[in-house]
Amino acid sequence: MNEELNTLEQLFSELLSIVKQSGGSEYTPQIRTIESILSCLRDNEFSDISKIEYVVSAHRELYPPRGGLSEFFIWDNDFQTRKQLNEPLDTVRDNIWGILKQYSV
Repeated sequence: MNEELNTLEQLFSELLSIVKQSGGSEYTPQIRTIESILSCLRDNEFSDISKIEYVVSAHRELYPPRGGLSEFFIWDNDFQTRKQLNEPLDTVRDNIWGILKQYSV
């Protein structure tokens, strides 16, 4: 599980960078949630199980029924450029979900 936690830390760091760079002020709550996730993952006082439980719970907050990161993407008028800009974002989201889905109920 320790390797998964390290991978999650790396993935959420990438996600934070993308959202900060390309998102507007409307994504401030999601930025704070991602920062909170990273803080938990980096804190040595929590057990691995506690970290996973927190990350799974906080990850759900990033994707409310309306808004949130489910509607976040990087816009460019050129389709190919837009597709290229969003590939890293899609990869990070898919990889996070790939790890967390085994812990979600």
